[in-house]
Amino acid sequence: MKRSFIFVLMALVVSPIASGFEKSFSAEAVQTAPGMEPTRIKFYVAKTNAVRMEMQTPRGEIVQQYFPESGVLRVIYPSQRQYIEQISPAPLALPGKVTTNPCEQMPDAKCENLGEVAIGDQMAIHWKVTRQGPDKQSQTMEQWLDKKRGVPLRQTFPNGARIDAKLTGVETVNGRQAERWEIVMTPKDGQTQTGIQWHDTELDVTIRESLPNGSVRELVNIKVGEPAASLFEVPPGFNKLEVSPQEQRR
Repeated sequence: MKRSFIFVLMALVVSPIASGFEKSFSAEAVQTAPGMEPTRIKFYVAKTNAVRMEMQTPRGEIVQQYFPESGVLRVIYPSQRQYIEQISPAPLALPGKVTTNPCEQMPDAKCENLGEVAIGDQMAIHWKVTRQGPDKQSQTMEQWLDKKRGVPLRQTFPNGARIDAKLTGVETVNGRQAERWEIVMTPKDGQTQTGIQWHDTELDVTIRESLPNGSVRELVNIKVGEPAASLFEVPPGFNKLEVSPQEQRR
């Protein structure tokens, strides 16, 4: 399924990870918003889906290395010359195979295939998705997933809200060829909002997003190629800190 890579990266949302990424690369994720200082995270993606992320925090620089085959997340504190290791979900979602069944991403849900339908000039698979909400009540949403890319072309939610996505062309963004997608969010009661996503056609990741509140998230300084193996190793002379199972679950 085509994923919004920047959304996940900037928010550090835990998401399932795909296997067999075909293009290794490095880039810097930058988020800007009116009245706020830019946020920057540098990262490297290997063909094995191993990921290295470098970020500045109030406590200094933090480096994360994630290895999907073992599920190990290594967190390195360069200023302290220390690191920890723990089993963890993927810190971000990576691009991978096209998925046209939403239950592959939501194992706790029940998905019913309602057939194929044309939305504009794109064929989509219509799904009814049922899952349990926070109040233990069953909630139902519907998705129309583009057969070619796995993109939700339309989504309707239990609260009456709706999201529509439309491919409007191909443009050059940050020196990369990208599909331009218009995302329209329509609440049940309220004003419709529109955002734009640009999806890199080679890397299969979203490299720029313009949001209705004026903020922009994008990948810059993109370099295609396998990162150095040393970026996924423990720096010489660093000490490992032991983490208890209770601390790992925090």
